[in-house]
Parts: sequence; structure tokens; C-alpha cells
Amino acid sequence: MATLVLDNGAYTAKIGYSQDKVRVIPNCQFRSKTSRLKTFTANQLDEIKDPSGLFYILPFQKGYLVNWDVQRKVWDHLFGKEMFKLLTNHLKEIISYR
Repeated sequence: MATLVLDNGAYTAKIGYSQDKVRVIPNCQFRSKTSRLKTFTANQLDEIKDPSGLFYILPFQKGYLVNWDVQRKVWDHLFGKEMFKLLTNHLKEIISYR
């Protein structure tokens, strides 16, 4: 069984299986300045041809987690069907904090 490792930084999240190459993904959400309903999470920014019409929403400010909703959406994206397709009932996690 492979181990999935997540380094949840304030600016980027580094995620990957222990034997694979690490993927570096923005730890934020992006919204369009014209259409506030469309939201892009983490690496979905790669789908955008012209990112100049976007603004970003960060879960961290000055090193502190201040927006749990954005962080939860990033985690849902990372662990969900878009990226690593993890089933939460088969998960064992270790969380460390320094």
C-alpha cells in the first residue's frame, strides 16, 4: 500500500505518493472578476488561458490559517475525484504540526 504525503504550506501544497514525484500545487482558490460564481481550486488554474481576469483567495494570512472554507475546498480537490481519488473510509492519516 502506497503512502500519500501532503505538505500543506501556506502558499503551495506539495502532494504525492512516497515513491512518486511530488506535485506542487497552489494552496488557494481563484475567482473571476467578471463572474463571481465560477471558482477554480488549486491546480485548476492550469485550465485558464488568460488568468489576468482572476483574483485569488488564500486560506493563510501571515502564516495563520484564517479561512477554513477555502482550505477545506483545496483539500477536497486534492483528495477527491479530481486528483488522487481517495476514499475517506479507507484512510489513515498522521498529522504533524511543528
